[in-house]
Amino acid sequence: MGLDAFVYCRCWQDGLATPCPVGPVGYDEDGWLALLRPWKGNQAAHATFDAWLKGACPHQAMEQATEHVSNWAGVRLFQQALRTAGTERFPTLATALPGVNGGSLPADRAAVALAELDAFARADRIADEVELIDEATGRVLMQYVESYHGVFMFGPGFQAGVDPDGFFVLDRADPPATLFRASRFTQRPLPGDRVEFTVGGARTVLTMRTVGEHGEPPPERLAVRTRSRSGDDFAYLVEPLRRLCAAAVATGNPVRWC
Repeated sequence: MGLDAFVYCRCWQDGLATPCPVGPVGYDEDGWLALLRPWKGNQAAHATFDAWLKGACPHQAMEQATEHVSNWAGVRLFQQALRTAGTERFPTLATALPGVNGGSLPADRAAVALAELDAFARADRIADEVELIDEATGRVLMQYVESYHGVFMFGPGFQAGVDPDGFFVLDRADPPATLFRASRFTQRPLPGDRVEFTVGGARTVLTMRTVGEHGEPPPERLAVRTRSRSGDDFAYLVEPLRRLCAAAVATGNPVRWC
């Protein structure tokens, strides 16, 4: 699950695509190049259109650029960094990315976003980020995502995550009660899907999954740290956005989020 996007090429607009055997063809109300006939009663025509779209020009599905932008946690971290850095520095980027799948970024705004992406990538310090790490390896296990209230794990009777005050485990009551909180601790898996957390000499045993359970073995010593992030740290998302915005500028077509 995440945010994907594409930019249409100009082949259909400029008459360079092979003729479509069915019609009429045009952009629908959501901005998709489509067969402008109702689906009901026209299934065969829609299948013909779909087959034509895949090979009507040198671009697969008439897309000049197609990118997986990021998973949603990565998008939220980028938006969080923009807010921390100051939305006045990156006003277009701050509002460009959607909250859910769908929508578009017009080509004129993509041109401004492209310049802001360049400035963002050059920044030596964008924001400070709170992380939960495996002390033995430095592997990042969780990152504080403000819009998720720091929650990173869910279970039948618990929710766990990290925020500026440390790692926490809450129950699922309303309002939730804190079952455990610490900035540096050890964990030990126990039989019966239980975990023992230890801070100093104090032990807390909870029914939940171990933190970082996909590691082999799961981490034993964990700590919360704050790390300064530069523009380079967000290359995973900046680079696909840069390619999409450049394609929008080149074609005059919007970036379409999907």
